[in-house]
Amino acid sequence: MDARLDRIKAAFDALDTNSNGYLEADDFDRLGHRIIEALDVAESSPKAQALHASCRRYWQGLVSALDQNNDGKLSCEEYARFHEPDGYEGNVRPYAEALTAICDRDDDGFVQHADLVRGLGAVGFPVANIEGLSRALDPQGTGQVSRIEWRTAIEDFFLAKGSHAVSDTLV
Repeated sequence: MDARLDRIKAAFDALDTNSNGYLEADDFDRLGHRIIEALDVAESSPKAQALHASCRRYWQGLVSALDQNNDGKLSCEEYARFHEPDGYEGNVRPYAEALTAICDRDDDGFVQHADLVRGLGAVGFPVANIEGLSRALDPQGTGQVSRIEWRTAIEDFFLAKGSHAVSDTLV
């Protein structure tokens, strides 16, 4: 299988929070709640509210572009068609920015290793794969990753054609 499709399938599986084989609005609500709970952030905080809004926007972008039969759910094949540059910019980038922001607990522009693991673990990625991503984004072993580098890795995860060393670590 193509490395890009492997990454998209991994993201689909992570976003399918009830594992029913489809993405639905509730999956994106659960996603936001799982991340917020894993990071022990108050639901009423601005970061939590931004994350919830970005999850809703991500879902609304997906469903409006792809749900042609109006059944309120998307298959993995439908989801894969969404991850092109235009769809990413308008709908996925805000989610990527909110995710990296909520994981940057002290707003210093860096995400501590433990928060990266908790955040991406709550998304649904395996811890071993998150550890690989952490090593790729923090080759000096400082215990933190730049929010900008992580957000770029998210972009590469969805948009890079073929293999991409950093983003392939999550698959």
